[in-house]
Amino acid sequence: MAFLLFCISFFALFISTFANCRPDGTLYNDICYVAYSDQRSFYDAEAHCAQEGGHLAAIHDAFTNKFLTDLAKPIVGIENYWIGGYYFNNLNTYNAFWTWVDYEGFEYTNWGPGQPLYNLSSYCTVQIPLNGKWSVVECTTGKPYVCEYTNASQSCPITGWTTFSNVFNGCIQLMENSYTWPNAVSSCEDYGANLISIHNDYQQSLVRLLLFDAQISEQGIVWIGLHDPRNDGNYTWIDSTKLDYKYFDTSDLSKDYCGVIHNDYQWGIYDCSNGCYYFCLYPFE
Repeated sequence: MAFLLFCISFFALFISTFANCRPDGTLYNDICYVAYSDQRSFYDAEAHCAQEGGHLAAIHDAFTNKFLTDLAKPIVGIENYWIGGYYFNNLNTYNAFWTWVDYEGFEYTNWGPGQPLYNLSSYCTVQIPLNGKWSVVECTTGKPYVCEYTNASQSCPITGWTTFSNVFNGCIQLMENSYTWPNAVSSCEDYGANLISIHNDYQQSLVRLLLFDAQISEQGIVWIGLHDPRNDGNYTWIDSTKLDYKYFDTSDLSKDYCGVIHNDYQWGIYDCSNGCYYFCLYPFE
């Protein structure tokens, strides 16, 4: 009888916890995982996960690695699939590293023989369902993928925008309208957002991935939230956050311009009256 009561209590607890998982998901260590068989680029796969309030799966130990392999195999077959690891190289500081889209480092790895490669234009990580090993694939390649969701995951209140709660604590959108910088500011404000501010390598890396996915070339010009409000060459962010991280391709910042991402996805300044695409950031409270 005692054993039966224990089983009933355990089952009730399991159901209570599992109720937080999506109907098509599987719960493991309080994280809800969903494998998808449709083929997307790394960026599109991450955007799909993020629009649902999650992100591509991050793997921090061998047990999770084995769990995801067992989860994905019946859905994706022998096709390797995206997990949330990618490589970033800061051209200003030469700080290059592997990271997860959930803003965590690579304490645990399970690279296959000869991996990771460093001969691609972009570096994103797949898991191989036959053995659970990881490999590097060009980020634009179409692959199945695995998303993860937690109770802390937040969805963007603006339809079509992508949530990055860990990296940006908000959701962002590339606006493909050619606006002047002041008009871009107004457009973002119409959504309760600001032109994007960038404060670390992770955020810069993610912005670069999104631009790459949108086929904005390295020479494309996109507004960000940097401006010179006092016309004295002291640039600040439009959202009043600190300029505590820099990715400029020049040390000479002329007066009375506005900030852009341009050459090799680095920052520069541009005449504020020109028309460019722009990034909006809607911050979570």
